[in-house]
Amino acid sequence: MKSVITYFTKNHLVSNILFVGVFMMAIFAWQKIGKEEMPEFESNWIRISASYPGAAAEDVELFVTKPIEDELKEVSGIEEITTTSSTGSSSFRIVIDEDAANYSEVIQDIKDAALRANLPREVKTPNFRQFKSTEKAILDVGFYLEGARALDYESRKKLQSMVLNFENQIKTLGDVSGIDKKGYDEPELHILIDPAKIDRYDLSIDRLVSTIQNNHIRVPLGTLEDKEQSKVTAIHELEDKESLDALYILGNYGGKGIKLGEVADVEAQFAKSTTIRKLQGHEGIVINVKKKFSTDILTAQKNVVKFVDEFRKTHSKSGLRVILMDDESYDVKNRLSIVASNGLIGFALIFIVLFVFLDFKSGLWVGMGIPFTLAFTIISMTIVGYTINNMTLAAVIIVMGIVVDDAIVVAENISRKRYLGESPMEAAVGGTREILSPVFGSILTTCVAFVPLLFFEGFFGKFVEYIPFVVISMLVASLIESTTILPSHLLERKGFFSKFKIKGFNSAWFFKYEEKFAVLLEKLLKLRLLVILVAVVLASVSGYLFKSKMKFVMFPREEGKEINIKAFGPKGANRFEMAKLIEPLEDMILLDKKNGVVAVQSNIGESRRGSGVLENQASINVEVVSKDDREMGLNDFIAKWDKNAREIKGLQKVDFLKSRWGRSSGSSLEIQVQENNDKKRDAITKLIAKYMNEDTSLKDIEIEKPLVRREYNFKINQEKLVQFNLSPSHITTSLRSFVEGAILYTISKGDEDVEVRLTVDAKNKFDLVNLRKLKIENNSGGFITLDKVVSIEEFMKPANIQRKDYKRTAIVYGNIKDGVRITPVEVAERYEAEIFPKIIKEYPSSVITFIGEVEDTRESGGDFIISLIMVIGVIYIILVIMFNSLGAPLLIMAIVPFGLAGVIYALLAHGMYVYGFFAAVGALGMIGVVVNDAIILISKLEDDISYEDENFISRIAIVSSTRLRPIVVTTLTTVAGVLPTAYGIAGYDSMLAEMMLSLGWGLLLATVVTLFLIPCMYSYFFSMRSYILKKTNIHLEHE
Repeated sequence: MKSVITYFTKNHLVSNILFVGVFMMAIFAWQKIGKEEMPEFESNWIRISASYPGAAAEDVELFVTKPIEDELKEVSGIEEITTTSSTGSSSFRIVIDEDAANYSEVIQDIKDAALRANLPREVKTPNFRQFKSTEKAILDVGFYLEGARALDYESRKKLQSMVLNFENQIKTLGDVSGIDKKGYDEPELHILIDPAKIDRYDLSIDRLVSTIQNNHIRVPLGTLEDKEQSKVTAIHELEDKESLDALYILGNYGGKGIKLGEVADVEAQFAKSTTIRKLQGHEGIVINVKKKFSTDILTAQKNVVKFVDEFRKTHSKSGLRVILMDDESYDVKNRLSIVASNGLIGFALIFIVLFVFLDFKSGLWVGMGIPFTLAFTIISMTIVGYTINNMTLAAVIIVMGIVVDDAIVVAENISRKRYLGESPMEAAVGGTREILSPVFGSILTTCVAFVPLLFFEGFFGKFVEYIPFVVISMLVASLIESTTILPSHLLERKGFFSKFKIKGFNSAWFFKYEEKFAVLLEKLLKLRLLVILVAVVLASVSGYLFKSKMKFVMFPREEGKEINIKAFGPKGANRFEMAKLIEPLEDMILLDKKNGVVAVQSNIGESRRGSGVLENQASINVEVVSKDDREMGLNDFIAKWDKNAREIKGLQKVDFLKSRWGRSSGSSLEIQVQENNDKKRDAITKLIAKYMNEDTSLKDIEIEKPLVRREYNFKINQEKLVQFNLSPSHITTSLRSFVEGAILYTISKGDEDVEVRLTVDAKNKFDLVNLRKLKIENNSGGFITLDKVVSIEEFMKPANIQRKDYKRTAIVYGNIKDGVRITPVEVAERYEAEIFPKIIKEYPSSVITFIGEVEDTRESGGDFIISLIMVIGVIYIILVIMFNSLGAPLLIMAIVPFGLAGVIYALLAHGMYVYGFFAAVGALGMIGVVVNDAIILISKLEDDISYEDENFISRIAIVSSTRLRPIVVTTLTTVAGVLPTAYGIAGYDSMLAEMMLSLGWGLLLATVVTLFLIPCMYSYFFSMRSYILKKTNIHLEHE
């Protein structure tokens, strides 16, 4: 290694080419590397959806959900299956086992199993979707008509026409891969039969269905043998009202007949919807815009916003209003801004520290290591296919101040050797080589501190697994720069920097403080037992405070940009009445647009998990600008709106919840009950809700109640069928056409496909009177009324059925009251110990579990404990190899508890009694940095102290003082690099703030302990080792 250092130190041109070359390559890499909201990953779950139009939830469960479940039981590699059977549709969420050998193979097996299931012919082919971060929508575009609170046919037709125009145009953008529409009803052509008229002409619905289908034809007949090979096609297409009205459904040889228009009305309509979606208080449509994989999110967002602005201007006089919502590029731009702004502030602070403690030249070239490592890391990330995203940027910020640590140690040692009289070349080469071992060891241990993040499981593991590579890349770049480029730059040459010989501005001023530190340390070494006891007491107290006062919550201070509201209207109110009732609430919220409200989205008749609920319930999502751009916090908005909402007439209850990162439900507590018996499951959920309502620490208790609808079962009398010569298919076809409508065929209308549906007018479907009188044509051409062959039973049944692992489920939601110092996990532990056993004793076949945030926290909490043990163990092994000793590494590792104590005191001092996932990540990084300081000190003591030293106490103090400057400077530069981000000086990010507070203040407090505690512990270690050696030598002499 000495020859490598010597080569680069002597060959200044080679060092500069390497230095400049990395920057040039980074410029090209920056142009190529993607900029995304989140790292690239695929979910470990897949969704399946299948449509069975008009079927009741129980029928969907019986004929769609269970057959697919039965096929899935044969697939290996599945960890969990959650299903929802709703009116007309079935949906699956299948979680794949993390230990599955081949994800893609398991996914294909799942698809094959679902397609293999024996389903009714009316069920459409199942759709499959696996979440991929690269296919995530980058923003939402909302559309509504000014003044149109509710959409009638004409206003919806106008709005959807403009939305379709928008869709066709935006898809032509090179950055857009596709879109999803919400609140957009598909157009249909309805043939509305008049039951009285078809009775008059002795027509049946079954015959009308077959007649219309048989007369809508387009059949290729083949090719003629003429010169042009002409094609022949038979065509009679029924594509519009005119052609359908003119269709003969009855006729004779006399030329007279009955046309369809005489017994039915043909109308253009939209597909039936059971929910209402509103924007800014108006019924509207939302489009989710997805970018192409090859386009980064910043470029795509810029071009989409530009297009939306132009589209808005084009339609400004039409009454159309267009709003942008849920812009996913914001977090990327914000974090880039934080890296740039806070990074520059930290960069300036680092330079100031370097200039104060080192000379101008050393400070400048050490500081230049930061942009060099950034450039090197960008190149590395481009090579392995990483993108600039929230996690990779977080990793950059974590090590921003750490990357100059080894350069500082090298520069300080070179500077010291020059001060002691060595030649520039000797000082550059010798100073670098002498410090190489501890520098390499410190980098290795810091890398190890982040490696466990690679092994985190679950959803969050897919995010944090990107941090270690970025951290390691930056530290490797730092090692390269400090051992090959920095010595060459610090070598004295005539040139630009020779002009900056500022009198009195050099590093020698600090030596007198080293002498004072040596004097103080020598005194403390004589009281070393007391120093160690004080340190142990401080660490013990921190442990007590941690255990008694601090709580772990996954994301305790995530100041998001959304507020979720649940509004309840009077019992029995339909969705249209509910849409009207929430208008004052929507208007009240929109009054705060000046305070940062961006958009208000309302859904009536839809639950948290997307299934149907009672139509007197509305879910409202409020999006506000980021924390930096508003004065009011989310709690301020909630307090204000909660007070005003109580005065709104008609609403029975309004609940407000802050959105929670990683959880769509918005609640910190989610209790899932698995029980196939509906009565037992309902009783259990009510019992749990009762306990939670009596719990003074909880609020917002809610049972996820499925929408209950009236259901009629038509029981066919088989004996009567035989008696009247009827076919069951005649009955079911007629009934389905009457109730739901029969899809006869699909026609193409420009950019959309339009389904032609035959049914009866809505006025005939208000009760069973007309249905009982429905005439069914038998096989002989005669007519039998329906009530002669069927009996009708009435039930009240749920409109959706949730299942997990083949058992029906229900969920109870809740939140912890503001100001209550208790975590969701603690609530879970108490309920699992005290409440659940009582319930299970009464209902032994049931399964009750906490899911959601509690589940995630427990999973990550276990990962943290394993990670901490792994970090300590691997670092110790590295240090044993490095020092060839078992004792010295123990001294270094002994500093870890005191580093963690520093984190605890720092968080408590900032009033952070609840710490989160990212604070723990910062603590992991802090361990690596604290160990670095100890390595620098211990390695110097091991090298410079001899057992022949009579006054080893004085010698330890003097040697330790020579490491004072590098330890102080590395600590100050690290702290200077992270504290601007911790306090959001130029932009706040709660995730980064937690990490930086944990890392910065923990390191600062731990360093103070290190400077005094390590020498004291080492003195005991030295005494013990000397004693053992002397005893061993005496024993050998006697032998």
